[in-house]
Amino acid sequence: MNHPSNSALRADQPSVIDNDEISLLELWVILVRRKLWVLSALAICMGGAVGYLLVKTPVYEARIKLRIGQVAGAGLFELPEVLSSRLLAMHGEDAADGVKRERPFLKQASVPKSIPATVELVAEADSPADAVALLARVFTEVQKTHDQTFRANLRLMNERIQNLDAQRVALQQQFDDASGLIEQLKPRDPVQASLIMLERGRISVSMNDLDAEKPALAQKLTPPQTQSTELLGEVVAPEKAAAPKRVLVLTLALVLGLIGGVLLAFIVEFLSKARERRGSPIDCATDSSARRDA
Repeated sequence: MNHPSNSALRADQPSVIDNDEISLLELWVILVRRKLWVLSALAICMGGAVGYLLVKTPVYEARIKLRIGQVAGAGLFELPEVLSSRLLAMHGEDAADGVKRERPFLKQASVPKSIPATVELVAEADSPADAVALLARVFTEVQKTHDQTFRANLRLMNERIQNLDAQRVALQQQFDDASGLIEQLKPRDPVQASLIMLERGRISVSMNDLDAEKPALAQKLTPPQTQSTELLGEVVAPEKAAAPKRVLVLTLALVLGLIGGVLLAFIVEFLSKARERRGSPIDCATDSSARRDA
């Protein structure tokens, strides 16, 4: 029994490979022949995207950054993490467990790491005016609460400065009185005059301490050591809707439509070839002879 040689097998192998391979040109011919399926899938995806954009209510977002005030020596009026949590509880989307607020509401209250003592607020609303109005109202509430603490601490520091002035006047009077007594006691009681001189020295030291403390307190009353809660920038109304993102939605629809159309075209081509092979005359004749032989 003769077997085909290895060279014959190798000679036949390239032809088999060539028959199995599908060139890019053949793929392009299939896509051109089935272009209606590609265009149909693309039209369906793009139509769905356009319909979604028409039905979807646009959402606008406005954002602000507020810097929490402080008084020197007393610290911040409120920690940023505490303030952000409090504002989300009062104005955030989640009013309670399972209860959602309607727009406008605070979408985000975060603490930027790059700017200390700062909270960034993002409001979400159905219109730019509503988003800006909510942020303005939230900031007004925060500022009102913090201003009470600011004025109370500021009053205490101003009272301290006034007390320093009163003490300075009293010590100056004591210093002048001691100087007068020293002049009177020097001729007749030098020992008593020396004791009064020591006391006058202590009064002078106290006066110097008060003179050094007052400028330090006055400096603490100036920014940035002491300042009220304020906005960093202005509340600007958004010009474009934050959602839905029209360009992104249309781009995704275009990509999905093209991919789906190409896959659909190949599937239709495959099914068409399969039907042709099953219904070809050669296949029918082969089946008939096989039945006769059986």
